Amino acid sequence: MKLLQSDKFHQKNSKRGGMLIVVLMIFGVSLILISSALSITMSSRSRYYVDVERSQERLTLTCAAETVIDAIQAQEITDAQLQQMAQNTHAEYKITGASRTSVKAGATASDGSANIAPGLSTNANNATIMKVSEVSGTKDIILDFSTKIIVTGDNTKSENLKVYMKYTPPAPTPHVCENMVTCGEDGSYNDIPKLEVNGTESFTVFHGDVELSSGSGSYIHNPTVITGNVKGGAGTIYHNDVIFYGPNAGIYIPSPGNGVTIASGEGDFYFLGVQLGEATGQMSLFKNTSGATVNGSGMNLKADGAYFYNTKMTVGDWTLSGNGAGTTYWVAGSGSNLNRTNQWDGGNIIVKDGGNVSTVSTSTNVVYNSISDVSDPATQAAYTRLKTRAGSYLADSALKAAAERNIPTKEEQTAVYGAYRTGETIPNISGVQNLHGNKAYKLTGGTYSHGRVRINLAEGDTTIYVAGNCTFKSFCFEVSNATTHKLTFVLDYGVSFKFDDQPDFWSTVTDPTTGTSYPYVQGIIACDNRNGYAFNNPHNGDLRGKSGDEPAAIVIGLGKNVFSAGRAQVVDAYISLAGTGTDASTVVLKDKVHFYGRFEAVKVDTGNSDNLKMQNCPKLGEGNSTPTPLTSCYSAQSYEYYYT
Repeated sequence: MKLLQSDKFHQKNSKRGGMLIVVLMIFGVSLILISSALSITMSSRSRYYVDVERSQERLTLTCAAETVIDAIQAQEITDAQLQQMAQNTHAEYKITGASRTSVKAGATASDGSANIAPGLSTNANNATIMKVSEVSGTKDIILDFSTKIIVTGDNTKSENLKVYMKYTPPAPTPHVCENMVTCGEDGSYNDIPKLEVNGTESFTVFHGDVELSSGSGSYIHNPTVITGNVKGGAGTIYHNDVIFYGPNAGIYIPSPGNGVTIASGEGDFYFLGVQLGEATGQMSLFKNTSGATVNGSGMNLKADGAYFYNTKMTVGDWTLSGNGAGTTYWVAGSGSNLNRTNQWDGGNIIVKDGGNVSTVSTSTNVVYNSISDVSDPATQAAYTRLKTRAGSYLADSALKAAAERNIPTKEEQTAVYGAYRTGETIPNISGVQNLHGNKAYKLTGGTYSHGRVRINLAEGDTTIYVAGNCTFKSFCFEVSNATTHKLTFVLDYGVSFKFDDQPDFWSTVTDPTTGTSYPYVQGIIACDNRNGYAFNNPHNGDLRGKSGDEPAAIVIGLGKNVFSAGRAQVVDAYISLAGTGTDASTVVLKDKVHFYGRFEAVKVDTGNSDNLKMQNCPKLGEGNSTPTPLTSCYSAQSYEYYYT
């Protein structure tokens, strides 16, 4: 009985033990499953954080790179600064975000960069840096960006982006028409009877032999630079300083017209025997037509004063005399030798400033050894004005450049513009035709009659290559949106480009697309830069350009060219006709032509009826009244992401 009860008790305990084992096994499996789940969760979370870090790194990196590139394009980071950075190959430039935030109460200065802009702090584990390097042998630049964000410690690598910045040099401003007028060359002769330069800026430069004919009525208001020999004209009046520059400058004696006159109170003579090019030595002011030095007599030079530097001069009769029709005050500067042989018809007041003077001693010829000997206030004021201005001219790089500005040779001009011999051929136009900007065109030559070509430069610079002689009758090129772009005509060697002298002033041309009728105005017209653009009365209307803006067009000649425009025709252009010697070109602007621009050529014809009236026109590249935005020479060419 006892045995039976013991067996039952044993069976009961065994069942309890089995249940315990099962429970323990279940618990063990649960622990394994829970541990695995926790491990998987932690691993997933870690991968998630790493993915988030990498995604944030890529986002921060890309945004930082785009911001820098945009700043370069807007020139907030200038090209010069970028190039300077590229020279410092070991430098690292940190790109940081906001330095402060007010997102929550008690925020610190580091919260903005750490929390608001991850990857843009000064912390090495939460930063974006940029390195700048130059591609060897080029001006191309590589921007290398690197962003690192370490939060969990599981990912210590960086997201990187390499941006290749291509350097495209800016289009050079054409080196043409540096002076308002440049004409002549050594050995050339120009008779310019009707020239009126009304602006006071820049220079009018005469090379070679120039004759401003008697009774011409020419008026030049900006400083005139003479590097050759001039024959005076009785009707020619200068309204600014006249500067004889270089050892070959001088005045022909005898001279028709018997005079060179500067209006009272408006300028002086400056005889500066400085080196010009390869020419050195003392200036011999008066010469005969063979070039030999002669005494100055029978000719009157009239101005308020005259300054001599490294110049020799002998005068007699009334030349430079102070009789009210001459020049009272002389200053004999360094290297000068002045000789006054005759006291007839008035005298002079001469002050030595390092030069030598010999003169007939009379009561009307007064020579002072230095300004310290002078007590007369008028003489002191004249001396100070002449000496000061002469000193500024001797040191003036702009004056030197103006005097050295020669007419381009055909080789020089062809080297720059010969590549323009391509383009879409423009047909023989009659009526109205519209051309696109930012394109190249070609005129094959011939007569173009009763037509109008409209060119909108809003799309960019436009060229028209002129391959053969062209004559335009009642025809014009109408240029719009020329503020920042130009229309460039390139005349092939030997080509003429003429607007006919006998246009049909009162007939009209009708635009076939709009039905609008226009009068036949001839020339090259900037419709954005004209007073009274309706041209209802082209023969008598005021069609001059607005001073201060640049002309719409550039006319380039490659040698032995002729550009011609005359009465009632309109020309808005810089005209630079190359060619010297037998390749010399001629610009014809005469008989009340409406000209706005500058010109340079060996030969110039201003006609003999009405003055060529030139307003002040800025040099190419400096006169647009609308500021142009800064642009970079760098553009992003390729992007390369990599992970390190």
